[in-house]
Amino acid sequence: MKTINSYAKLPALFMLVILMLTSCNKEKLDSERALQVVVNGYNGGVNTLEMTIDTTGFGAGISNGKYLLNPSSIIGTSIAYSFFGEKQRMLTLSEVESKKVVFSKPIPNTGTKAFFNFIYVDGKELEINPPTADASTNKLGFYVQYADSDMPFDIFLYRMNNVTGQEYRYYLAKNVKAKGWIYIDYIAPADFGDKSSLGISSIFFTKTGTVDQWAFQDNEAMSKISASSMSFPLSGETGLVLPFFFAHQQGLLNRSRLFFYPDRQW
Repeated sequence: MKTINSYAKLPALFMLVILMLTSCNKEKLDSERALQVVVNGYNGGVNTLEMTIDTTGFGAGISNGKYLLNPSSIIGTSIAYSFFGEKQRMLTLSEVESKKVVFSKPIPNTGTKAFFNFIYVDGKELEINPPTADASTNKLGFYVQYADSDMPFDIFLYRMNNVTGQEYRYYLAKNVKAKGWIYIDYIAPADFGDKSSLGISSIFFTKTGTVDQWAFQDNEAMSKISASSMSFPLSGETGLVLPFFFAHQQGLLNRSRLFFYPDRQW
């Protein structure tokens, strides 16, 4: 009789375990998840693009349209997005007027950050295909969107000591053509190896073989950009892969950083 009573208690025990598991799963499904969504790149089309995460649209009615991706503009946006549950969610970019989807990628199911690159030129998405990281060096990538000339140009770091007048140059690439990717190995040189020196340096684009003939429309503003916000590798750093996309916007040379290292924001 005692044996029968012992077995009679088992269904109640099983039921308790099931209820505990159900409660845990429900808590997991109901817990809020916060995600930083970062989108970088370039909208080279003629249509404004709207970003949607799952069913949440970030159109003209959100923050006065600050998240809309305007035509012929560099993309650099970050959104704090919170949600519940673990279903698959998608990030999509679509044309505001036609609703045509030009980009769609799944949101990662793990982590607190989601990073996406999107470059739209000549009516299609541009492939980036960065190289694999190399622990012995850094990989820098350059793509210049420029259609007014196919003449080659050089790219170099430049700064001048305002007290002594001494000039410093470090060539990143020579004889480069627009509208094509070029990747280089890069170890920070001594003259451009710290944040202070990079903060007062520029990246020059000049006609090949010259140091003072501007590459784009013979215009200085269209042919140089500050190095202070490029996140270039510092002395001693290796293993980084840093692709950059350059395009002109409102008469100035602008750039998009097609990488995301949260601890390297400079």
